[in-house]
Amino acid sequence: MTTRMTNQRIKILNYLKSVDNHPNAEAVYDNVVKELPQITLATVYRNLNLLAEQGEILRLEIGSEYRYDARVGFHQHLICKKCKKIIDIFQKNIPEDTIKKIKNKEFTTESVIVVFYGYCKKCGE
Repeated sequence: MTTRMTNQRIKILNYLKSVDNHPNAEAVYDNVVKELPQITLATVYRNLNLLAEQGEILRLEIGSEYRYDARVGFHQHLICKKCKKIIDIFQKNIPEDTIKKIKNKEFTTESVIVVFYGYCKKCGE
């Protein structure tokens, strides 16, 4: 079931498409409220959850918070264990090779989410 794209939802989605830093809901709110002063943080949360459920955006759980990504096409994430920075990488063979290796008569694999944990250059020094 898809719902209509409200002005609030469009502004949230447009903001997410304009950044590549995988913001949390508060950061989305801080930016969207500049264009829509009447929007509430609860409305941002509700719309982010709806967009994620509909597959319009990705919702990544990093530690105890959710971060959001408008890139829903194939890619993986590198997550720094120290500063929680998220870096997108685009290695098409990783999900394709993984899916091919899954052998189960009771399950058909369609997609895989790959997340790598380690340390970014700044935190690893």
